[in-house]
Amino acid sequence: MRIAAAALVLALPSLAAARPITAGVMAGVHHDEIDADREGNRSLGLFGRIGLTKRLSGQLEVMKIDTDDQTWTPTTIRVATASLRLDLVDHGRLIPTISFGAGLDHASTDYDVTEGHHFEGGFGLEYRADGGLTIGVDLRLGGRSVEQQDVPVPALEGDVARPLIYDGGGLREGEYRALRATAGIAF
Repeated sequence: MRIAAAALVLALPSLAAARPITAGVMAGVHHDEIDADREGNRSLGLFGRIGLTKRLSGQLEVMKIDTDDQTWTPTTIRVATASLRLDLVDHGRLIPTISFGAGLDHASTDYDVTEGHHFEGGFGLEYRADGGLTIGVDLRLGGRSVEQQDVPVPALEGDVARPLIYDGGGLREGEYRALRATAGIAF
């Protein structure tokens, strides 16, 4: 406990003095490979980033993805991701980046709750202005594993109820891609 407290006391001043902290918002489109014939789903989120070295940063993201599935009920997916971001150049206004991350997924509908986890990587381009304004775009490719069981859902067919199997709605296992626009402030 004392060693951890001492390490924290020594690390905080050096991180705060040398590396920027960035906070911002993101909006974009999230598309599962299994739904190749459909449009992507809208996503909104927040991110926080702290510089670990001059070119390496740690980033935490929380995001909400809304599905418009007309077959079942709309699904709300909440995603939390921790990632490492590497700036591919060490100076300039336009900074190309590469990122690798992992996170947790939580989807809820009128019928059930589905949990999962994901791994992703991607490329980005960020404009960093004087005064701390950052505007960027990220393309992420990832894979998701889902821990769920199919849930029987009653459906009326004429006057007779017959069970249908509901497959978890918008949280799909498999590959996905996401395109996000970001805006933030570094301080």
